[in-house]
Amino acid sequence: MIDRLCVMWLLVLWPTVASCSDKDFIPPPLNPHPKEALHVTVTFDNPEDAKHYRIEMKALYQNQQHECGFIDPLRGGSFIYPKETVNFTNESNNPAELKYSIYIDRYNSQTCNWELASPYFFVRNISTKSWAKNDWGAAPQDLEPGSTYRLTCLFQSNDFPQACYGRRPMPDRKGDRVPIRVHVSLDSSILREQPKSFFRSENFVKPINIEK
Repeated sequence: MIDRLCVMWLLVLWPTVASCSDKDFIPPPLNPHPKEALHVTVTFDNPEDAKHYRIEMKALYQNQQHECGFIDPLRGGSFIYPKETVNFTNESNNPAELKYSIYIDRYNSQTCNWELASPYFFVRNISTKSWAKNDWGAAPQDLEPGSTYRLTCLFQSNDFPQACYGRRPMPDRKGDRVPIRVHVSLDSSILREQPKSFFRSENFVKPINIEK
């Protein structure tokens, strides 16, 4: 009985698996001479905080085009996009004012239109190894040249999750508060218009309400 179910399941999955077999989910070659970049400065408002915390800047590059994505039936039919997370190195010698160049044209996109999906960073406590993620980069205005985003990270005991608060109010709890500013320089490149995703909800036929 189990074997028969397995065979039936494979027959159901085979068209999807076969259609994905010729797709390349490996990131395209790196652009040897990237030019379009977000020049980002992350500043600890209290310079002493730089002795106890460090910034880990990252960015997600992703593709959402039909020819480069697929539906994974093993994950409940969820949409899978090729993606790559990149770590960026601090370009500053000042530990309280870190600088990063987040390249928009990092990849040579020919078949798959790999784009910068979202930059983000973690604030890590050097001694306890605990970390907090923030919501900078979640809105397009965060990445506009000349924009500044302020947030405060709350580090409590290890019994509580650590978090940064920018858009949402900070709870009244005990802990170390680490205020941070994120500034995008005026000489930064403007983000490209995101291509319309094949898998976004607006591309699907909406149900029709039939009045009885």
